[in-house]
Amino acid sequence: MRLFFGLSLPDSIRAVTRACAESAAACVPGRYALAGNHHVTLAFLGDVPPERLRDARDVLARCAAAFPAPTLTLCGFDHFGRRENAILILRVKSDPPLAPLHDRLVQALAAAGLPADPGPFSPHITLARHAVLPDALPACPPASFRAVQAHVFLSARDGAGVLRYTPLETVPFACPGGEN
Repeated sequence: MRLFFGLSLPDSIRAVTRACAESAAACVPGRYALAGNHHVTLAFLGDVPPERLRDARDVLARCAAAFPAPTLTLCGFDHFGRRENAILILRVKSDPPLAPLHDRLVQALAAAGLPADPGPFSPHITLARHAVLPDALPACPPASFRAVQAHVFLSARDGAGVLRYTPLETVPFACPGGEN
């Protein structure tokens, strides 16, 4: 099973990310992700045996329970890689920052004998791969949401060969005051 930890988007934010992707697609050729797959990755595990899913969930639950529910804000278009073969993203700012959570997750996964990509970590939402970027990108409206839970996601192709990200497990973050 190919797994990652991440944050799902509420429907209102997914509507914004979908609109941003549609706006970009008008001037940026590339292979666009399904809007239903838009998310913020916290840590990528990769291939995990099915019998270790519970262990992965426990790692996420322990780390999320010690982290206040973050507020995330979409900060506009950006990219990874070369402009002629880029990954088109929406930058995400978080309060509190997500980097310490990512680092805790990677350490806890290693201690549990589970795989984890150590980074670098840069919170974002992937919109398209193999994008050819113009000199200027359209504007994308800022939008914010509070993530009250995190998920263990399965990354797998469906019967038609379409990549889908499916939440398998859901765990809550700590309340802002540190209370559950």
